[in-house]
Amino acid sequence: MHKKLQKNIFILTLPIFIELTFFILMGSVDTIMISNYEKVNSFAYGSVAAVGNASTVINLFGVLLNVVSTGISVVVSQYLGAKKESDAKKTILTGIILQFFIGLLIASSLLLLGNALFRLIGTPEEIVQLSYKYLFFTAISLLFVSISNAISASLRSYGRTTEVMITVIVANIFNIVFNFIFIYGYFGVPELGIAGAALSTMLMRFMTMMVSFILLRKLIGLSIFKLEFHITYMQKILKVGVPSALENMTYNVLQFVILSFVNKLGTEMITARTYINTMLSYIYLFSAAFASANAIITGYYIGEEDNIGAYKNTIKTTIYTLLIVSTAVIMVNLLSTPIANFFTKDALIIKTVKQVLMFAIILEVGRVLNLVIIQSLRATGDTTFPLVMAIFSMLGIGITGAYLYSNVLGLGLFGIYLGLATEELFRGLVMTHRWLSKAWVNKSLIRG
Repeated sequence: MHKKLQKNIFILTLPIFIELTFFILMGSVDTIMISNYEKVNSFAYGSVAAVGNASTVINLFGVLLNVVSTGISVVVSQYLGAKKESDAKKTILTGIILQFFIGLLIASSLLLLGNALFRLIGTPEEIVQLSYKYLFFTAISLLFVSISNAISASLRSYGRTTEVMITVIVANIFNIVFNFIFIYGYFGVPELGIAGAALSTMLMRFMTMMVSFILLRKLIGLSIFKLEFHITYMQKILKVGVPSALENMTYNVLQFVILSFVNKLGTEMITARTYINTMLSYIYLFSAAFASANAIITGYYIGEEDNIGAYKNTIKTTIYTLLIVSTAVIMVNLLSTPIANFFTKDALIIKTVKQVLMFAIILEVGRVLNLVIIQSLRATGDTTFPLVMAIFSMLGIGITGAYLYSNVLGLGLFGIYLGLATEELFRGLVMTHRWLSKAWVNKSLIRG
């Protein structure tokens, strides 16, 4: 049997935090290296903006990768909490098969629809070709990511967060090496620029998948050569995964529409948005790490039928995360000038970045409430309410607010982020009320 999970939020969070830090660093390294390449090669102008556009299109579909991994995490945690390891393993094997076909579908869709989607969101014509170059290899790599995500979710549910963390760290090292080789053209490899960064990512993700297979066998005792598929476990996975993915899809639809607003502001504001999102991603990872660790613990509590333990632990985790994230926002603002100068010397971009960061506290507080509490609700089996609220809040308040602030009031990119912050905070407060009301009690996926 697996070792008993130690329900200490900090012990579980630290490896996940480091893992997510390096995962986000992977994207930042691409942005930084492409930015430097763009500075010294005039023909590469617009490469950073192209990455921003390509990433938004990729994320619109890529969020579907979470359908299975999110479901696996919740269902496996509940089974392990209930001491039903055989059911947990069958859930994992079923999930891997599902994830493979989802990854294949997403990769194919992006390759076929990429250029049409770029034009749909008004991507400047001069960066459409660059955007597709980055999308091409990144889309293929999503097949590898889909399988790795399913296995990583399984390992975390078993409390094996350290092994997942180490895998991501090593992958980052390879990503940097591959970037140098393929972007700049070393060791006889052609100089590929933005396409080289995407190719590097693809190779790194393939290696990560292969390592994941080894960890699955070594730590859980499951082999990909002995896969099983069970309808019952698929239904449980999808009961959590589909609403979660639709919620995340709604978020990406919001970002898709928002990007169309940003594109109308010009290439400089597209670039500023890319830099802002890169900076905020390092604040986001605190919320994401605590949310992921707390969801695992919550799943165990629900499996043990300890609703009070789940309730109290989530409240404590939310408070811890709010304090840490608020401190991180203050630090980023104090260091905003040198950080912005590290990315660019463009005065307008620097001014815009600093202006948005000053009000990031509203956005990040809302994000903490949403990430921590929504993942806890999913871990209890309460998945429908967060989805309904996401559709209403993101597509109603988020898009409307961003448009009014940026276009009607003429606040530009700052107005767009203010609209997003308003939506996050409103939805976060609603989710907090949902948790405090205990409406999630008796929604366990494994009872009966």
